Amino acid sequence: MIKTIISILFFFPIWLSAQDITGVWTGYLRTPGSKLDYELTISEGNKKLSGYSLIIYPKDGIENIGIKEAKIKQGKKEILIEDGELVYDNFSTRPTRVKMFGKLSLATKDSLMILRGEFNTRSLDFRDTRTYSGEIYLEKSAKPVSSKLLITLDEINFPHHLSFLATAKKKPMPEVTITPRTKTNRKIVKIRDIDFSSDSLLLSFYDNGTIDGDTVTISLNGKILVEKLGLKANAFKITIPAAIKPGDSLLLVMHAESLGLIPPNTGLLIIQDGSIRHEIRFEGDLQKSSAVMLRKKRQ
Repeated sequence: MIKTIISILFFFPIWLSAQDITGVWTGYLRTPGSKLDYELTISEGNKKLSGYSLIIYPKDGIENIGIKEAKIKQGKKEILIEDGELVYDNFSTRPTRVKMFGKLSLATKDSLMILRGEFNTRSLDFRDTRTYSGEIYLEKSAKPVSSKLLITLDEINFPHHLSFLATAKKKPMPEVTITPRTKTNRKIVKIRDIDFSSDSLLLSFYDNGTIDGDTVTISLNGKILVEKLGLKANAFKITIPAAIKPGDSLLLVMHAESLGLIPPNTGLLIIQDGSIRHEIRFEGDLQKSSAVMLRKKRQ
């Protein structure tokens, strides 16, 4: 009996470290006053673990989603996670700069793998001394493709390169050669001139009206920023560099990829230049595309 107990204690850490923890984990973060949906992807490359995390803050019936890079370390008895850079958010207000740290233990229940532990936060703003702590609970998903985290990364065309996903080689599709040629034959209609002063601009794209399947490809000075973006009620946000000489300009073009159920393709673009906000409604079809001229203010 004693030998059996000693054997179990000796082999348990090896058993833990030998488990394949890569994949999608879904669950929640719980504090004394709230319970928020939370997802974590764990990927392996060059004998190191990494991934992404997703958290959902419901507000006024809308899911406010934030996705961050995740730093992950697996020891013999515990798994440590730490927030990295913010990848995407659709928050209606600027997100607070907070970093989360978690310490998790791996367990199994029947064939279900579970990560459970505690987390705490630290503000990256020295003026904000608030901290939070609570419980993390995650289950390894048997259907990772249904993950909200993966779906969102695909929607924003973010190159995540997760090791546990099938990496079938992409075959050339007809539209790869046809689409650019069609777009170059379209009429570019300038709908707005915007003068700006910042060295970077935050762009937010929404569907303007009924969510009917409108998709757009967005280009800046002829270079594609986002391809085949589905416009939704929640914003797709992207920050573009704008450190150009005073008087120089950038041409932002929205090309319709589909017309949705209710033609034409319509959308709302919000440009944030520091504290200055510009709202622009645009539309397009397969013959013409809307464009915005962004011009750096002269000193």
